Amino acid sequence: MAFRPIRREYAVRYFENVIISFVITLLGTRLFLEITGYPQIATGGLHIAHVLWGGLFLLIASLIALVYRNQLLLTLSSILTGVGWGLFIDELGKFVTADNDYFFRPAAPIIYLSFLCLWFLAWYMRRDKAQSANTLIYHILDSLEELIEASVDPDELMAMKQRLVQLSQDRQDGITDELALALLHFIEREDIRTSEEEPSFVTRWMRRVRHIINTALLAPRMRRYVFPSALALLGALRLFNSFKHLLPLVWPSLPASFHADLDVNPFSSSANMWLFLSMNAFRLVIAMLLLRAALSVFSQQQEGWQRARTALVLAITFLDLLVFYFNQFSAAVVAVMDAILLGWANHHQRRSQIERLPQVPPAA
Repeated sequence: MAFRPIRREYAVRYFENVIISFVITLLGTRLFLEITGYPQIATGGLHIAHVLWGGLFLLIASLIALVYRNQLLLTLSSILTGVGWGLFIDELGKFVTADNDYFFRPAAPIIYLSFLCLWFLAWYMRRDKAQSANTLIYHILDSLEELIEASVDPDELMAMKQRLVQLSQDRQDGITDELALALLHFIEREDIRTSEEEPSFVTRWMRRVRHIINTALLAPRMRRYVFPSALALLGALRLFNSFKHLLPLVWPSLPASFHADLDVNPFSSSANMWLFLSMNAFRLVIAMLLLRAALSVFSQQQEGWQRARTALVLAITFLDLLVFYFNQFSAAVVAVMDAILLGWANHHQRRSQIERLPQVPPAA
């Protein structure tokens, strides 16, 4: 039997849940430990590290995905997966050093690198939209769960019918099309029940939050003034930090406080010096790109949004990785700002593409 991996219909959504819950758990854990002075759950010779809780959450998430198929529980499984991975990898430094050093300096960029791998995989999954007939029929079979529980809404039922009509007419293997035709006959029964009632409190709340976010991000003044101002602020901040770090190399008489924000001494080794120079070179280039993009967006040039996306992707991929090495987890503040602005730019681009689609004239 040939092995053909079939991706779930909501795989990208589940993957994004993993990434978001991972980031929140990791940063929340680090912040909690910093505030509370790194307490330990210990008694006698025992120490219960939070890597154990991470393993427990990963086990629970795996069991939920293996035992149940309900979409709500799969969402819970994806969230618990991110929580478990965040708790697990937070203690990476202890398990790659002989002395169990939780504060091992390279651990921060390695953890950030794991985030980048997840982020790029989610990006690839979102772009790869090619679906075979087998994939579509599996998605429809998954959707039958809502049909059986009478929780499918009329629009979803109509979309399911359109997919089945397409598959039933696509004569490929004589099996998929016949199965699609049989399912089409089934869901066209008059006694099929749909969910017509008022949506749940959680659904209404999520719709309200999504509407508020969309209204705020796509408001003309927010796009014209707030977004480019945030880009310019981020670019100016990076420009200032670059000059602050590089000036002592030109004038050695400057005080050591110019490097006080660094957790790693750039002069301690030749490798650190090269990484330090690379970080500031990247920072200067990206600062100029951000300032140029901010000016373009403020001038209402559409290419300014693409320039902003390019600069932010470069910052997240290369620059922030180096900054995590020298600044450890304090670099998360700027990295989160990069991610928020990139999400804003991507949201604007998707909405612009929708607005440029030809409008279908209403039927006479």
